Amino acid sequence: MGFDTDKSKALLDELGYTEGDNGAREKDGVPLVLTMTIPAETATNKQRAVQVQADLKDVGVTVELNEVPAAGFFSDYVIPGDFEMTGFSWAGTAFPISSSEALFSPVDSESNFTGITDESLSGLYDQANTELDPEARLKIADKIDKVLAAYVPIIPLAPLPNVYAVKDGLVNYGAEQFETVDWTIVGWKI
Repeated sequence: MGFDTDKSKALLDELGYTEGDNGAREKDGVPLVLTMTIPAETATNKQRAVQVQADLKDVGVTVELNEVPAAGFFSDYVIPGDFEMTGFSWAGTAFPISSSEALFSPVDSESNFTGITDESLSGLYDQANTELDPEARLKIADKIDKVLAAYVPIIPLAPLPNVYAVKDGLVNYGAEQFETVDWTIVGWKI
């Protein structure tokens, strides 16, 4: 999927943000400036934020970086919702439906960092988490995805790969996405 600056600019036009002389977007003379809160001295977060800053600058949106102490990043900023934009990564689990529920529903979940939800999600998650038929559960998960796509509470930027280096001869151990290591089959090749 590409980065469509023309479509982005058209969407900003529809919202009433005009392009000023310097290319920056503004509405009623007020520049469109967003703040992205990131933990200080965390290189990966800073790199992602700088890329977001550069990408949005291409469509006339200014992003200011707010570097905060890493030790209080979640407790002082993310959990209480004291941020406009932020970025961090989550590790996936073998149970993507049930483990993602707290991110989106209910609104007062400590992991719902956006503080918004769609009330239809809780019923859908309840259905999905009690459905034993895998195909039926996937159909419910598709409904959940459609609700999330309609109000876009979180914008995933990129999946992060799991990379492992293992000694030659070790078998059945390495990067896994939604699985756990089956230690009964890990061992050395004879």
